Amino acid sequence: MKTAKIALQIMIVLVIVVVTSSLLLLLVRTGLLEVKETSGANLLDAEFIPITREGYLVIKDLKFCSYVDADFECIRESNVFDLGDQVHFIFNVESSVYRGEVKLVKNYAVKGTRGETLLAVDETNNFYFDVTSSKAIEEVKFRDYFTVGEDLELGNYTLEMVISNPLLNKQTKIIKQFEITDWPEVRIE
Repeated sequence: MKTAKIALQIMIVLVIVVVTSSLLLLLVRTGLLEVKETSGANLLDAEFIPITREGYLVIKDLKFCSYVDADFECIRESNVFDLGDQVHFIFNVESSVYRGEVKLVKNYAVKGTRGETLLAVDETNNFYFDVTSSKAIEEVKFRDYFTVGEDLELGNYTLEMVISNPLLNKQTKIIKQFEITDWPEVRIE
């Protein structure tokens, strides 16, 4: 009788511990309770409770240009470039704000005429854009460039742009082609 009473008390304590832990994890995952990180890793950063985060993330208006100025204006938009040219590109990203924050990570790859990766820019662990916001949706402008090598084949190349928002657990991708030629493009201005 005494051992049954002790076993019952142990079971009750274990049930209380499990229910309390589940409730705390649920409060953390829903954002009602915040955890302050003291080291580089957050123990509660795992998906213990499968709650999806609502949100919006889209890449808009990707353009290739001869140059992009400091005001994010595309100078001479074109999809045709010569060997040795700098290929500038500009695009906008619209993202939902999560708990007053927006974090965006930009990764891209340039693929050759046969689909081989010529350039891979992977900034997975670096937040390219990290800001607080009082808006529901934030629009962010991006610009970057790469140089076309003199020894590349002529033909069609592909830019694959991937933007992710780790706060929303969302990722979006856009693919756009451009052409490399060996004759100067005739530009009408």
